[in-house]
Amino acid sequence: MIDVVLVGCGAMSKAWLDAIRQIHGLTLIGLVDLDADRARARAREYDLTNAVIGSNLDAVLDQTKPQAVFDVVVPAARREVAFSAFAHNCHLLTEKPLADSRENARAIVEAAHRAGRI
Repeated sequence: MIDVVLVGCGAMSKAWLDAIRQIHGLTLIGLVDLDADRARARAREYDLTNAVIGSNLDAVLDQTKPQAVFDVVVPAARREVAFSAFAHNCHLLTEKPLADSRENARAIVEAAHRAGRI
């Protein structure tokens, strides 16, 4: 099993959560959103009673220790999410565009290489 934390509980998170449900071997163990109430609402909607919910990604990653982070945040926030994921030894799956600028995209790729993560 691969334990996953999903970051960003806006409208796009529904498609990601639907996909996670269909993939054997993935277990969603955490939801993170700047608005913790929105994360709790999404957890209720998907009956994620055992998921750790929070607004602080580092705190949720410290508590859950997942193998992967699924990033569903706006491009301007992706660099911070990626760096947190790699700092916690997690792989990262994100949407396009990778970042809000070439500089941030390069920084994410370089951080992934340094961390030995994808």
